[in-house]
Amino acid sequence: MTRMTLKQLAELSGFSIRTVNRVLKNQGNVVPEKRERILKLAAKYHYVPNMAARNLRLNRRNFIGILFNNMDTEVFAQKIMNLEERLSSAGYYPILGTPGGNSEKLAETLRDWSGMADYIIVMTHTAELSYFPENQPLQFIFVDCPPLPGSHSIQIDRTSGVRDAVHYLFSKGRRKILHCGILENRKEGVIRAFGEIPQDSGAEMLFLQLRGEFESGYEHGARIMATGADAVIFDTDRIAAGFLKFAAQNGIEVPKRISVIGFDDNTFTKMSSPSLSTVAQPIEEINSCIMDIIEKNPEERISATFRTRFIPRESVE
Repeated sequence: MTRMTLKQLAELSGFSIRTVNRVLKNQGNVVPEKRERILKLAAKYHYVPNMAARNLRLNRRNFIGILFNNMDTEVFAQKIMNLEERLSSAGYYPILGTPGGNSEKLAETLRDWSGMADYIIVMTHTAELSYFPENQPLQFIFVDCPPLPGSHSIQIDRTSGVRDAVHYLFSKGRRKILHCGILENRKEGVIRAFGEIPQDSGAEMLFLQLRGEFESGYEHGARIMATGADAVIFDTDRIAAGFLKFAAQNGIEVPKRISVIGFDDNTFTKMSSPSLSTVAQPIEEINSCIMDIIEKNPEERISATFRTRFIPRESVE
């Protein structure tokens, strides 16, 4: 006899896959009549998800899936490690999946996690979202990427910290401010801040397109100085570190001659000389929100956006 699928059970009951799944997992408020009908049909047709059955044999529960591409930057590794620590401390079992843009691998991962994971936290590139199969019974929390309809959404406002950094530079008397990189959300923060600065202040906004790696900041140091900027905001801490090395080797005093700001608050920013001013991502706030959703299991979809934070250090003082 062919085992009944969750989709078939939902069609037979006349309710959505999400409603059926919540009843089977005993989650949220579902009308008693609906709950009774779904449970009776599940019992009648002996419906048991494959992974749920496995979990019962293992006597384990509270699995939380985390989908991501890779941990190629320190800040992303910080996000994952902090989240894993929070989940484990709260009694959950985090499981990691890296489909890497492979639609078959993504579909296989989601099938494996169906009936096992209470939530799937999605932290992956936009291109991969088109691979998500329709009518998934899983509950998703999309973090820093466009969400699927009906899912929880947590986003990062990267422009806010850059905007605050520009205002700080302006308050310190800097008037010729350069954005160095290719990321639009950083550039938008500079543009937003200049839109708030008095037009007769003499402030000048400059842009230079460079890749956000250490080598770019070092190799293009002369180009950066040739702009005449008295302050520079980089897309990443890595490129800022490259420029600091160029400045040190060429007798350019930071911040006396030029103020320097990075982005991401990597570990080395506190230990460089001078210590690097930067814009920090809201890792703690985001992961606290994720935990709140998982533990409270709200019926209503949560949509939240968190600001980045400017951290002034020696490179702007």
